[in-house]
Amino acid sequence: MDEKKHILIVEDNEVTLYKIKAILIRLGYAVTAFDRPVEALQWLKTTKTLPDLVISDVVMPDMNGYEFIRQVRGNPPTQKTPIILLSSQAELKDRLTGLEAGADDYLPKTISPDELELRVRALLMRAKEGPVSITQALAKTFAVFSLRGGVGTTCLAINLAVAISQLWGIETCLWDMALSNGQCALMLNLKPKLTLTALHGWNEQSLDESLLRSMLLQHETGIKLLPAPESFEEAELITPAVIDLVWSPLQTIAPYLIVDAGNHFSEPVIPVLERSDAVLLMLSPELASVNAAYQALRIFSELGFDSGKIHLVLNHIFPASTLLPQKISSGLKKEIFAELEYDSQNFVRSINQGKPYLMIAPKSPVSLSIAKLAYKLTVTEEKR
Repeated sequence: MDEKKHILIVEDNEVTLYKIKAILIRLGYAVTAFDRPVEALQWLKTTKTLPDLVISDVVMPDMNGYEFIRQVRGNPPTQKTPIILLSSQAELKDRLTGLEAGADDYLPKTISPDELELRVRALLMRAKEGPVSITQALAKTFAVFSLRGGVGTTCLAINLAVAISQLWGIETCLWDMALSNGQCALMLNLKPKLTLTALHGWNEQSLDESLLRSMLLQHETGIKLLPAPESFEEAELITPAVIDLVWSPLQTIAPYLIVDAGNHFSEPVIPVLERSDAVLLMLSPELASVNAAYQALRIFSELGFDSGKIHLVLNHIFPASTLLPQKISSGLKKEIFAELEYDSQNFVRSINQGKPYLMIAPKSPVSLSIAKLAYKLTVTEEKR
């Protein structure tokens, strides 16, 4: 943190006050705290060190949080100071009352330390800097998708990101959009600190790039991971509105964005597939998988996707199959863009050790084919 920001907390519950104060001090903020809003207002009228942000409870003695906010807004020196309301009341009408009173954000008292940090940083940045500007070209985005699980979608997404990073000596960004069962963090042995669920109900019209960066997990291979929600229930919080919020800043993180788009045409996933420069449609040489690929191609066509950006990737997950690549290509009326050889043993080792396949077996035919795929997708861009 470049400068020590000053935060005022007004909270009559001693335990909650201590908890919030401890979190903010640990994050490097200067904190002034009161357990009564009347005392806080008196201090605001006399202090020479006005706060950069105010966090207030709603239900307090002598004066509730709504009236406290109105008086803060009525005082010219603090008229534009960012304000967060913390409350155990989660009803929509309570939230609307708080926002109408002048609060910039309305958060539950059960909020996690990580999400509190994110919200505080967002308001401080908005107050100081205004909207962020894009400082680099937008990322090339490749989504890996299938309508059938078990065909290696996540493995390819992870290792394609690693391969591009190693091929060109650059950082790449990996986005786990397999919302209900994302496994990218597990397969990279990374522990999510914060996921996109923290942005559900976000009040701002935009998201600062630096805030999004704080949600990313860094891996030793040079890739950055935006993890999936940690539970099936949380997946429902990722709406198209959240996707719209993160899309622009996510495009400025690294030159390439690889998306594990999972295996469902869900509302949040469809706009990601639409905006991607290429969609790698995964399938294996067995009838059910080929049929799933056929259905996916049909839906892509009905959605108006450019067929030229849909690329078939055949993953040989069996040691042998009677469904030959030529037969599959003929049946789907589409050329197979890339193939991955059979190597069950090293893929299992990769998953169990939490390491990308390219680290486990860097010289194998599979690693070579992934590297060739990475080159094929990026060479035109990198040779410019």
